[in-house]
Amino acid sequence: MQPDTRRQPTLLGSCTLATTAAEARYRISYPEFTRRSSRVIALDDRAAAIVRGMAGQRWDGGHFLVFESAVPDDALLRCADGGTALLSEELDGADAVVMVATADANAEAASIIGDACAARGIMSAGLVVPGAGPVGEVVSALRPNAMVLVLLRNAADVPEVLSALRV
Repeated sequence: MQPDTRRQPTLLGSCTLATTAAEARYRISYPEFTRRSSRVIALDDRAAAIVRGMAGQRWDGGHFLVFESAVPDDALLRCADGGTALLSEELDGADAVVMVATADANAEAASIIGDACAARGIMSAGLVVPGAGPVGEVVSALRPNAMVLVLLRNAADVPEVLSALRV
């Protein structure tokens, strides 16, 4: 009887076991991703409800805030615990800012946050959650103020996108 010489598919988990010592030295051994220090900022009341709902969940390095008002050379933010903070203080040590907005978003807020991020070299993203009204204005307001702009299908997509960004 002849041995079966047909090629069998390699299972995903078996690739690691099948490598030789010579092949293994090319494998990348890198520790898990470094922890991010992200700020998630709601730009309007409906977005604030979404952001506050996520603040109670477990996130690695995410800090959830709501834009309250512009102040001279800065902005006042409301923290999830009800306290207040200045945008300039929140951006110290931050490596990513995600602005969450609906059709009711404050264009001035997007501009203030986007300019502050650009001045500090912080990656900024805009997530637009559609609703009953058109989102054209908020997209236009966020476009020049966010390095990444995503129009979501619904509010349930926000946590998934934040997870992908490692918030």
